[in-house]
Amino acid sequence: MGDINIEYSNKFGINTFKFEIINELGDEVWQELIKDSGIPDIDTEASCKCKNMAMFMERFDEIIDKQMAIKILSRVRHGLKPSQCAWAREKFLKYNDLDVFINDSVKEGFADFEKLYYKGKDFYGQAITKEVLDFIRQNPGMLSGVRDGNKMYFTAFPANMSEYLQASDSRMKRYHACHCPFAKESILADDTVSSTLCYCSLGHIKNFWEAVFDTELDGEVVTSALNGDMLCTYVVFLPDDIMDSYVK
Repeated sequence: MGDINIEYSNKFGINTFKFEIINELGDEVWQELIKDSGIPDIDTEASCKCKNMAMFMERFDEIIDKQMAIKILSRVRHGLKPSQCAWAREKFLKYNDLDVFINDSVKEGFADFEKLYYKGKDFYGQAITKEVLDFIRQNPGMLSGVRDGNKMYFTAFPANMSEYLQASDSRMKRYHACHCPFAKESILADDTVSSTLCYCSLGHIKNFWEAVFDTELDGEVVTSALNGDMLCTYVVFLPDDIMDSYVK
């Protein structure tokens, strides 16, 4: 899904949430969200088992309705912008066929992981073992969307694939699946951060495909490690004009 080509901003943090919330709902809502609670800090949330983010998201769910929450968090998207994936639009237009583009993206993505495996290199710090390679092969939604009609389904890479595959305890499997520094440690605590936060990850996926199609897209979180699921999965809805133009 283009992750290898993305350069993540080191400025991503709670201020990205703050900007999007104030932009949509104003400073009064932001002040209400942080009233009487600590402001979550990306660098220190792990040390408190994400207690501050759990409190923040509990209030977020109380104050903000679901559709607005989806809109805001989908724009947080780990600080990314579609412009960072402009190359993908150019590549896609050479295909002009969504299914062929998806199939080739899966092949290319898997070939990249095979190269890492044979060269003994890692993927963002993760060792690519034979077990990991087989796991990726069995889950093409990790490499590109799996289209079913006007829906595209995606599966997030576990944050630590080797540990994920070796874990037998469901809680530890969920823990190793989760990437989010604002939520991951809460899986091992009594109060897990609300899975509403996972719409930020949906935004991360939409970022690439909004660049590909040069249009905003809607989607949903299907499963989430924060919600008791073993993997995080998402669906993105394809508008009629995209289906008419690019599905042969």
